[in-house]
Order: sequence, then C-alpha cells, then structure tokens
Amino acid sequence: MRPGHGAGATIFGTPRRSLRAASGCVQRLTAVATGAMLLFAVASASPVASSAEQASQPGSPAAGRLDVGANHSCALLDSGKLLCWGYGAQGQLGYGNANTIGANDTPASAGPVDFGPGRTATAITAGDYHTCAILDNGSVRCWGYGADGRLGYGNTSNIGDKLTPASAGPVDLGPGRTATAITAGGPHTCAILDDGSVRCWGYGGNGRLGYGHTSNVGDTQTPGSVAPVDLGYGRTAKAISAGEGHTCAILDNGNVLCWGYAGDGRLGYENTNNDIGDDETPASAGPVDLGPGRTAVAISVGGSHTCALLDDGSVRCWGFGGNGRLGYGNTDSIGDNETPGSVGPVDLGPGHTAKAISAGGANTCAILNDASVLCWGYGADGQLGYANTNDVGDDETPGSIGPVKLGAGRTAVAISAGGLHTCARLDNGHVSCWGYGGNGRLGYCNQNNVGDDKTPASVGWVNLQPGDGGDGCPPASSPTARSPTARSSANPLVSQALRARGWRVCLARAARLQRRFRSIARHACSRRYGRTPARIARLRARPLSGHQVELLWSAPGSDGSKPPAAHAYVVKQSLHPIRGARGFARAQTLCHRSCRFSVTTVGVGIKLTITRLRARTTYYYAVAALDNVSGRSGPRSKEVEVRTRSL
Repeated sequence: MRPGHGAGATIFGTPRRSLRAASGCVQRLTAVATGAMLLFAVASASPVASSAEQASQPGSPAAGRLDVGANHSCALLDSGKLLCWGYGAQGQLGYGNANTIGANDTPASAGPVDFGPGRTATAITAGDYHTCAILDNGSVRCWGYGADGRLGYGNTSNIGDKLTPASAGPVDLGPGRTATAITAGGPHTCAILDDGSVRCWGYGGNGRLGYGHTSNVGDTQTPGSVAPVDLGYGRTAKAISAGEGHTCAILDNGNVLCWGYAGDGRLGYENTNNDIGDDETPASAGPVDLGPGRTAVAISVGGSHTCALLDDGSVRCWGFGGNGRLGYGNTDSIGDNETPGSVGPVDLGPGHTAKAISAGGANTCAILNDASVLCWGYGADGQLGYANTNDVGDDETPGSIGPVKLGAGRTAVAISAGGLHTCARLDNGHVSCWGYGGNGRLGYCNQNNVGDDKTPASVGWVNLQPGDGGDGCPPASSPTARSPTARSSANPLVSQALRARGWRVCLARAARLQRRFRSIARHACSRRYGRTPARIARLRARPLSGHQVELLWSAPGSDGSKPPAAHAYVVKQSLHPIRGARGFARAQTLCHRSCRFSVTTVGVGIKLTITRLRARTTYYYAVAALDNVSGRSGPRSKEVEVRTRSL
C-alpha cells in the first residue's frame, strides 16, 4: 500500500529475505502500489577492455562505469577514480565511515574511494548494501555489508564503514585468476574470470550461486577455493547479472542460463517452483528459449524479473509482470507457464531497437538505437523520469510513451536502474539521476525526488568533480526568510495554491536560463516561495506485535504553525539513538515525500504503521515535515524509542 489517502497508513520494514543474521542492521522500506516489495537490480559491469560483458550496453566502456543499487549510486571518472553516494550505513560507499553522501553535500565533496597506492578501477557494480569493483590489474575489491560472505573475504565482517577497501586487499578468485566482469546482487556476488569461468559467492539460498547446493560461499572460505559454476561442457560466460534471488549469464554461444529462485517465472523455464542451482547445476537446465534462432547480447536481472537484449536489437523480458515492468501492455507474468520466446519482443516504438537494457527493482529502462531512453514499470517515485508517478507498460507499451527528457540535444551512453531510482551517463560524460531521492542517492545535495513532477533535464547533472558543471549545494540562507512579493490570502488553502503556482512559474523560468544561472535561480525560487514547517510535536511510538510498531504524531503547519497542515513527511529509523542533525541524516530513510496524508487541519492526529520488523528489537524513530509546495524540510522531531514484542 502506498501512503497517501487519509491520516493513517502502513509501510514495510525489514524485507523477508534480508538481514536475518545481522545485529545493528538496517531495514529498507518502501510502499509499492501492488503490495509487493521488490528491492533492486544491478547490471553487470566490466573493464574497459571487455567486449560484450556489460549488461547495460554491449561493447561500451561506459556501461561498466556506472551502477545503481538499492540505496546508493556509483560512477567512475575517466581517470579511474570512483565516487559513490547515497546511503552509507554499512560502508557500501567505501569511505571508511557510515556517512550518507549526497543529501547535504555533493559526491564531488567526498573525493574518490581509496583502493591503494596507484590503483584505479575499471568497472563497478552496486548491490543492495554492498559494492564491488574490478581494478586496473584485474583484481576485485568488495566492501559494505558483509553478511553471508557476499564480500568474498572468508568472513562476514563489514568493510568500508571503518576501513577503506584498500585495507581489505583483493578477493581470492583462485591462483593466477583475474576478473573481467563483476555483478553484485542482493546478498550475493558473481564474477566472470579471465578464463571465461564464473565464480559466485555470498548467500546460497535457492541455488543462486549455481553450485548445486544452498550453502553460503565467502563466509568461511574464499571464492577461489570452490570450483567454477558448471555452465556446460566447454562453455564459458561473456556476460552475467545477479539480482535479488537469481542470476543469469550469457554464454559464449549467445545462449542464456538462469539459476536461483524460480518464483513468477523469472528464470524463464516455464515454471515457478523449480529452483535451479540448489540440487543441480545451471548446465542441467539448458538454455532459456528466446525465440527461433535468437541469441542474447546483453542481460539484466531485476528484483523479480529478467530482461535480455537479443542479437536483432529486440528486447525480451520475463518474470513478475506487476506494474508493467515487463513492458507488454499488461501485468501478466511471463516464464511461469510459457517461455520468453513465445511472447515476442517488447514494443519500443516504430523503427526502434535497443542497444542497452537495465532491469531495476520494479522497473526497466533501455537505451534505443537513437540513444534516447525509454523506461517502464513502477513509476510512483519518478524513477521512470516522465515528470509523473504513473506506471508504464501495464496498459500501454513503452513505445507509445516517448523518451525520457535528458536535456536539449542530450542522449545516453549508459543506463542503470536500481531499487527506486535510475541514473544515466550522458553523451557529454555527465551523470543524470532521477527517482526516489532519500539519503541523497540522486546526488543533488538534497533528498528530493526527481522525475515525479519534473523531468531529469530540469535538475542538471550530478556534481562529480570540481568545475564539471554539475549542480552544487545551495548557499546558506535563513529558512524562515519571506519575500514581500510572495502573495498571500486570508484563506490558507488559497494562499498555498497561489504560492504553489508562483513556485511552478519560478522554476519554469529558471529552467529557461543558461545552465550556469539555473542553480542560483532555483535557490531564489526556494527562498521566495518555500516555507519551513513547524517541528512535529508529541511523536509517540507503541508496539503492535513482534513485527509491527505504530507511530503517532500531530500534524504541524506547512508554514510554521500556520495552516494548512503539512502533507508529506520524512520518517527515519535506526537501531541506534538518533542524535543531532548528523544522526538524523545517517539514519535510514523509510519514506521521503512518499509518506503523504490527506490532512489540512494543524494538530490533527496522524498514524503510521511500520511492519516487517524483527521481534524483541529496539528501534528509534524521528520524523520531519516537508513544505507542501517546495518540499523544504522542517526541524526534526525528538527521537522516540520502541521495542517490538516477542512472537
């Protein structure tokens, strides 16, 4: 359920599969329109010298240099230096701390990730709470959340929260072996080695590692200590992609093998209950049927679906069809009782083919033959980039919508769809991100969504290095400043409507200015039409069960204590006390702007139920209101503490 209709709502806490063995772990939370929780997907990455090993775009060096995970984003500069931004509590950003980057600063301000003296990266992959890179010497570094051995160091320790990746050394891939492609899924990681073999490590549930068992690899032994995944006699891999619960690879002959969790047909083998890799090898399943004579050149695995780019430039998608993420103009699943080859290609528009594909948590994006971008699937947080929150592909095809607006004359060279956000590398080398902005994962020095009511083109580029033209942070200004030219009215709803209209007109004018003046103009719009909500009073929390707690508070005004009441809220959760502005910024963002309530009266009670929590666990919460017009955040509430009940 998506909060937004009334003064009470339910949102989800811990996903069922994750964090089961962690202490001090974080919950990723979102409300999805279908009620299904899909986390994220990652595209396979590869070194510059690789050919068709990028899931994003075959043969494109740019494809392995950008990737988006569940809550963070990473991009490589031309120099081989790596920048990561977004949620950093498990060390997945790699800066030797647990700070969030991008919410109150820019990625450029953090500097590059430390890989050791003289070392640079050639490919990057971002998973849910971990990140991996291939370095210039072919070695692999992984950092972030270490549970289940997903980092590959023979233990379950986190890396990157206190020490940098340089301190960990390379992952053991076997004697003399190096990596040519890397992909980080939910709780597991896979790599293609220089001999074309595949090694996978991390959580082994459902056979997602492909070793014919469900044991973990990498927690007590290294990936190099186990034999390679059996792809068939004489077969090697040239592309690989890992998702939440399954993995797919393109073989040297262009065939596709998939293994792991089979739910919703995501493996493509006409069933939903025959996991592959748990008691048999991927080779035994044979290739996925892509259609007569068809082979794959790129593959991308999402939260519960899979998409492949075929040799004729067409796209096939299979698995869970909710929200239209498969792109067939309906919400039917594919691969559960039919093969991907039986349904035909996704409609990309007249005369259009694809040259890049990326499957996200609940959406999919493609780069077309004219370098434009199409996105389809779940759109509630703007991750499709069409300046609305509509789903695409559920009752229309992607080709009927038109391209995402990336800016005048701009095209894309790489694309990556994550949990609730998307990033693209543009033809001018810059990075543009859109979708859910919580924890700064978009990199724009705020936590605002992009793509829900404005296009990616309207916000400029992510600032990755000084002087690159990316959007910087706004200058400090009084949060309560008022402009004498802002119109007012005795009716607070009318006054707010006039303010909203002025805000939209002001932003539209700013967008028409030369790029170097746009950021200054947008900040002027914020000062003129933005307001600061009052602090939330009487925040309370109470346990409902072993897996649920309820938050209650009184709605503050969107403009201080003045009516109308604020509609949207930032809700923060932590397993540790939330102290000060830094603690609030570092705490996990459960919802940012997506916790909306239809309230107009200041002081009315608001109730929010948080589910899927762990039993007998203490949680801390704090909440801040957002201005109904500008989205400016009010002061944070005092933290509240609550302990879930026993089962």
